[in-house]
Amino acid sequence: MTAQSSSTQARHGMTTDNEVLLEVKGLCVDYVTESGNIRACDNVNFLLRRGEILGVAGESACGKSTLLNALGRLQRMPAATSAGQILFHDRNGSVTDLATLSEADLKPYRWTKIAVVMQSAMACLNPILKLSEQFIDVQRAHDPSLAEKDALTKSAELLEAVGISADRLSSFPFQLSGGMQQRALIALSLVCEPDLVLMDEPTTAVDVVMQRQILQEVLAAQKRLGFSIVFVTHDLSLLMEISDKIAIMYAGQIVEVGTPARFHSSARHPYTRGLRLAFPPLSEPLRRLEGIKGSPPDLLDLPTGCAFAPRCEFAMPICHQRIPELRTIDEGASACYLSNGELSDQELADQQKQATNHEEAIA
Repeated sequence: MTAQSSSTQARHGMTTDNEVLLEVKGLCVDYVTESGNIRACDNVNFLLRRGEILGVAGESACGKSTLLNALGRLQRMPAATSAGQILFHDRNGSVTDLATLSEADLKPYRWTKIAVVMQSAMACLNPILKLSEQFIDVQRAHDPSLAEKDALTKSAELLEAVGISADRLSSFPFQLSGGMQQRALIALSLVCEPDLVLMDEPTTAVDVVMQRQILQEVLAAQKRLGFSIVFVTHDLSLLMEISDKIAIMYAGQIVEVGTPARFHSSARHPYTRGLRLAFPPLSEPLRRLEGIKGSPPDLLDLPTGCAFAPRCEFAMPICHQRIPELRTIDEGASACYLSNGELSDQELADQQKQATNHEEAIA
């Protein structure tokens, strides 16, 4: 076992209480265009437990940020949720489908139950209000009777929890560095003690040293407060360090779900293995990096069958004919005929033989 995987598993022992928080079923999100509807998220299914960190990774335009915006009900036209459920399990035992709620009905969920951290803190923080005013505004929007002194005390505690001195409450956002702005935004997202925090590449705009510091502070706060996280990024190596489980997206679909330990040693989907080989190893011997051949498909003109098949060196005839199901396998799920058990051993052998014969015929 590597140092990375053992440290991740050690952290996992102090997380989830096994209670379901979020259940996503058959979620589809479309972008309405003059050329036709673009399905950016297609039949997305997953389950998130309390105290759990779910990482979502994939190439640009795979649908991961669209998914996060849909979970927080933040998307605006031309994006629209066209199908599926986003089931939020409250502590009182009630279950609510967030996809069906109006803006007014969503208000009790924003900040107090679900908070969002976007990748550009400067675009999210109000440049003409001091941090203290912004922290107080958020808290009083959900608790109008809250005394200013109590609001400031809590704000100071959260800033210090993410490594910012409490006296920075009197600062304007532009007086902070980029890393401090991002940490202040994370603190602001936690001010109403949400059950779920949605993070959209929150460390993209900072250097790697600051990235690690921010992530350490996020994990410390998560351990202390017990909230769940959906963490979206293109950086699979980062998710390997912080996540309890990881979902890989390609062309709007989740193609594999697994633990960091499994992804490190035995990823099941060829696309996931390709992503792993594209990152330099940090604790292993140096090797030549291998990119994934080809480009992601045009979502307006998807190939028949598996969307990854045109780029996959292991593609079989059936891959070009039928979309594989995302099926549960040990410690996760896979949407690949090679590993999801959809084909019998004999059917799989026949398909691989046909693929080999085809390659030899065109060689």
